[in-house]
Amino acid sequence: MSADAAPTRGGADDGDAGAAGNSNEPQAIELSFDPVGTITMKPKASRKLTVRATLADDTTPVRELRIRFALVGNDAADAVLDASDVLTDADGVAQVTLFAPSQPTGFTVRASNPRGQVAQQGVNVIAQGLTDLLVQPSYAGHRPVTSWTATARAGATCAELVGNPPPDGPLPTSADAGAPLKLHEVPVGVDLAITVRAGFYVGGCVNLPALSEAEGNQVLVYASDRPLNLAASNLSLGFGASNAHPAFDKLLQNSVALVESALLGSAKSDVVAVLDGMYEAAPDSSRDAFDAARTEQGWDNALESAFGKSAARRLRDPAQRWLGAGLAALNAPDAFSGRLSPNGNQASFTLGAVASATPENAGVVGPFTVDWSADSNDTVQLSMELSFQPVQLLTALAVAPARAEFDGMPTLERALALALDCAQVAQVLVAAGESPDLTTFDSCDQNCTINLCESAVAAAWAKAKLSSSESASLSLTATGAAQVGDEAQATALSGSWVGQLQTSSGTAPVSGALTASSGH
Repeated sequence: MSADAAPTRGGADDGDAGAAGNSNEPQAIELSFDPVGTITMKPKASRKLTVRATLADDTTPVRELRIRFALVGNDAADAVLDASDVLTDADGVAQVTLFAPSQPTGFTVRASNPRGQVAQQGVNVIAQGLTDLLVQPSYAGHRPVTSWTATARAGATCAELVGNPPPDGPLPTSADAGAPLKLHEVPVGVDLAITVRAGFYVGGCVNLPALSEAEGNQVLVYASDRPLNLAASNLSLGFGASNAHPAFDKLLQNSVALVESALLGSAKSDVVAVLDGMYEAAPDSSRDAFDAARTEQGWDNALESAFGKSAARRLRDPAQRWLGAGLAALNAPDAFSGRLSPNGNQASFTLGAVASATPENAGVVGPFTVDWSADSNDTVQLSMELSFQPVQLLTALAVAPARAEFDGMPTLERALALALDCAQVAQVLVAAGESPDLTTFDSCDQNCTINLCESAVAAAWAKAKLSSSESASLSLTATGAAQVGDEAQATALSGSWVGQLQTSSGTAPVSGALTASSGH
């Protein structure tokens, strides 16, 4: 017997729809929804609807009965049933899933069987006051964006929100750049302010009229760069005279010449200057004896003969070599390195090192005031002026190459004594001394003579370091492309600088590379 056929009383077999009865007359069937009456749903929700088929006189379940489902009325809008025909199961039950429309409405679901029995279920779709909103950020800037965050504020306008980017509203949602960015449970029926941001360095806001609960709500939000936040920018800054500028080097060479002149003093050669220094280093009570032995034993000629051609510049040649190497160290890209920190509307530059020298030894102490600004392309402009004494700077820079030449000698003075060879000086003077091969004068033996030589060299270098108190200034202007951090602060700079060195001898242009990073 077909499942569409009407059950009859008596003689029914297992193919009959329903239970067996006592006659061949068709048995009445009753259809009913469970629960009975009108149900309530939210927009876009889903729900299983249940229909029961029973014999009218004894409520026996009717199995394998075809139930047809349909939506009745134009108000069903975009509601959908997942099936139109369903067979009842052993309990006389047929189920279908209803997908509610996206907007509030009311309609009816009708269930019927082939004999025309009908049951109806009323459905009310009631507004939940919320919807989903797809937010599409639009950003044409050059800062890298890895993710976006969006929020919605009900009853607000962008003009009322302070800051760039504006502060987040409730229930912020984030997504990777390029991925869908969807806000859920956005209020409907009220004007909205929709904000987007990337970190806190790019942001935007748009006013959005009240939404409905329909599908496909979306909004485009234009985003722009937050101005570079210099007040939050702390950078390790380095720059140097890395571009070739002969006039700059020549101007500082004037200070090298002053140091060399101070080493020589009034003497005609370096060995004579050393002997003069040894005389000054000798005890007052022994100076007459020193002077007499020097004259009588011909120490000046003896040393000049022993050192040959190098005697004339025995001190100045190594000093010149180290001073030149120190001057060349200013050509490194990070010769001047230190900390750039915000200070009100300006910044402060505190040096950490000048090439291999400390700022205190180099006489470039600071901190120095920096004027800085940034444009819309994240280009930072800096200007400052460093003041120093060239002789103090160059003699400080000479220490590192002097120590390196003599395998880490602790001081330049000791290195200079070795370059002069105070041991050979003592050997020559003892051989031509007051008591040959024993003492040079009075009771001063070879060790005593070496000590006098080293003291003379140290005193000569001390005078050289004080040979001039001339001041100089290095004024510079720099530009650098900034990398931008999460708070719109500059985290790195890469650029160049131009400047001018001014001394009492003149001026010279200078320029080079400039870099900065947020590291310490």
